[in-house]
Amino acid sequence: MPAEPLPDVRTLLSRLPAWHFRLPEYRAAPVEGRAVTCDAVLYGTLGYADETLFLYGYNVGEDEHCFLYDTPWDETHRAYAGGQPPEWYDGLQMPRAFQVRHAVAEPSRHEILDPLLKVMMERPLRYLGTRPAIPRLLAAGAAEVLRDIQEWDARLRFLRRGRYLLRAGAPEASGWTPVEARFGGLAGSGNTTYAHYHYDVGATGYVFAVKCQPPLARMTPSDHAPQTSRKERRAHLALARRQEEGFRLLTPGQPLQARFNPADPGEHALGTLDLAPSTAAYQLEPVVLPRSK
Repeated sequence: MPAEPLPDVRTLLSRLPAWHFRLPEYRAAPVEGRAVTCDAVLYGTLGYADETLFLYGYNVGEDEHCFLYDTPWDETHRAYAGGQPPEWYDGLQMPRAFQVRHAVAEPSRHEILDPLLKVMMERPLRYLGTRPAIPRLLAAGAAEVLRDIQEWDARLRFLRRGRYLLRAGAPEASGWTPVEARFGGLAGSGNTTYAHYHYDVGATGYVFAVKCQPPLARMTPSDHAPQTSRKERRAHLALARRQEEGFRLLTPGQPLQARFNPADPGEHALGTLDLAPSTAAYQLEPVVLPRSK
């Protein structure tokens, strides 16, 4: 019986427990013959159960070739043991730019040139396949991100700082500085539609993107938060759906009440809208990378 065809990279990453061990194994090694050196990005960490995986990729033309490196330990339990035994990636900050050298005839065949990351070639990798390439991943401004938001959707949490969005009336925001934000519009489509808005602090403009439809909105009362009552679950879902409706009713240029933290102006609370719990706002400008270890 022929092997089941692999779905696209987005689906693989969203259903990693089901697909991880069905992905083809791959060994990175020095490339012989015609080869090209190009930039790559180590995005960050993925995981489930006792698996801890590093995601990286590099662009070849219009495609990004994506791979997973499987760490040799259950990192949760290694952390409980005080980080013992030590590993090469302890303290490694991601996202991280590095370089690979890939074969011209077979672009997925590559070697890692970064002196620190070369050790990843000592263990089997998993090849996810390709997805549409995006240029300037670590430096793209708001206009570039919003233009290609369908492809940025699965990358945002790795490449742009995201923080939980508070309502302007939240107690923790009571001492923050009021500011008038402006709604910029909607970008994307379907469940990858993002609302974007901006405000100025002095001479610096801050631009943010929020997913209109939180994942919670696509759940049913029976599969969301089973530890809560059915009444509570219905209320959570209704709030998530009101958030989506609220963003869609706004018009470009419409003012929004906001408050920002004067000690960190990218941290803010947004008024006017009903917001579902744990709604993330991604800062698109100024570009700030989320630093994870």
